[in-house]
Order: sequence, then structure tokens, then C-alpha cells
Amino acid sequence: MTPAGAPRTLSVAVVQSGGCPPDRAAAVAGLLELFEQAARPGVDVVVFPELATTPYFCGSVDGSFDDGYRDWAQTIPGPDTDAFAAAARRLGAGVIFGLYERAADGRRYNSAVVIDAQGALVPGTSFRGTTVSSYRKASIPASLVGEVQINEKHFFEPGEGTVVFEAFGTRIACLICYDRSFPEYWLAARAAGAEVVVALVSSLGTREALFTPELQVRAMETQVWVVAPNRGGTETLAGRETSYFGRSCVVAPDGALVASAPAHTNPALLHTVLDLAEVDRVRAAFPLNRDRRPQLFHYLAEQADLLQTTNLLQAASH
Repeated sequence: MTPAGAPRTLSVAVVQSGGCPPDRAAAVAGLLELFEQAARPGVDVVVFPELATTPYFCGSVDGSFDDGYRDWAQTIPGPDTDAFAAAARRLGAGVIFGLYERAADGRRYNSAVVIDAQGALVPGTSFRGTTVSSYRKASIPASLVGEVQINEKHFFEPGEGTVVFEAFGTRIACLICYDRSFPEYWLAARAAGAEVVVALVSSLGTREALFTPELQVRAMETQVWVVAPNRGGTETLAGRETSYFGRSCVVAPDGALVASAPAHTNPALLHTVLDLAEVDRVRAAFPLNRDRRPQLFHYLAEQADLLQTTNLLQAASH
């Protein structure tokens, strides 16, 4: 417990991993080596990208996808979380990482888990007030990114939404890759009490130019610390090479870029100490939440419901 009046800080190590092999044992072993390198004395938590324990398997140049990758999904707890938990206990540092989750009902999700320095899975609290074991990516993309066709809908169900984890002396919300494009998820994280948002990413192609500026704007709008580990460098899967742009970063609650990793490179490590008191200072100096107009959220929700109803009616008529 932090003594009264003591500085509230969070020492974070960001791992920009990449080039993940399809051999699951080799992939996890490589990540655990990076965990050990990153977890130097004093580090509270080490963060890894989206789907860190597998190659990114949701991209294609011809629109075909291998259903065999569905077998990579694991339960939570399961082999990957057990391996990271054992390393966390040995190293005395927590870890946050992305993985392919298979739920008890057989559904599959693109998920993130939080493990503390004692090796225990940290439960999260959903925006509905339920206790959950992971954050599940809420918005699932199917789009063209440069020449790569992304279809995560082929592999994942959407998660319900905002989850906050109380860990490392603060409140952390996770977002996963495409989620970062939706301002409402950031605002929901703030409303749920998050001081830190960890955005786990595996991003490529045309989104590189705006990657860091977008996160800076989201941090400024939401007034939270942003920690964004991205996959970096070239990865080969089924004979096809894909380059992930990296640029993992840490952004302060006022939108200032604090640390950034190189582009198209792996591995790369960032070490940063977050002053958690900065969240309250920024919010007091620039009180965005005071001046927000929540009635507009009701309007947006009503319009979204109307659009969904219209789309369903149109689909039924064809």
C-alpha cells in the first residue's frame, strides 16, 4: 500500500515484439526471454502487443483464411497464461499481453490479460459490473489495409466492451488495436475510473502515418496515460511476409509523446515511469469532463439503434 503523500508512480516496460514463429512453444519461449530482458529491477509491469503469442493470422492477399488457426485459441487460464505467470513470479514483475482466447462455451476472442507480480491473473470489472478474466476486443475489423485484406470477423467474436483492472496501484483499461479508433471506448475507460489505457496493437500499412498522433489526441481527450505496444518488423506466415510498423509509444495525459520505439523493428524495449498524479493535475487544469455535453451520447445511441433497425429491415426485405 502506498504511504499517504508518497508519489504514485508506475514503472512500465513496453516490448515491441514481432517476427513471431508459428511454433507455439518457440513463440512463447522467445517472448519470455524478452520479458526477462524488460523486467529489470524496479519495473512494475511489462506490456506486449495484441495476439503476442501467435503470428498475426487474420490478414490475406487473396481473401482466403486458414481455419486451422482456430486451434491456436487457448483457455484462460491456460498454457500461455501459466507460462507468463511463472515468469512473473520469478521476475517479480507483472505483465499484460494479448492472446487468442477460447471461452468455456467454445467462442473465440482476441483478448488481453493482466498478471500481477505474484503470478496471479488479475480479474477485471466490466462496465456492467461483472467480474471477468480478460478484456475482449470490442470492435472486430474486416477491411482492406493497403494490399492486405483483414478479416478478424472470421476468427473472433466481439467482446462486450470496457473492462478496468485494479493493479499495480492504479486502474488500467485495455483496448486492442482497432478499438483505438473509437473515441467512445476511451471515454468509457475514463468513466470507469481508468488512469492508464494500455492499447495492445498489431498494426500495419496505411495507418502508420497517424498512429502516434492519433494516440496523442486520444490521450489529450481522455486525460489518461497511454501505453501502446505494437508488433514491429517482418513476420512470415504460410510463406507470406508482412511488415508491422512498430512505433510503440507512451503518451502523457496532456498528449505529450514521452517515449517511442523505432519503426519496422523488433525487438525493441521502452522503459518509462508514469507519474500517476499527472492525471489529476491535467484534469484539474483543463477540465474537459466538466464541460462535456452527455445528452449528445444519448442522441448518438438513438441514431445508432435507428440505423441498426433500418439495416435489419433492409436485409430482411432482400
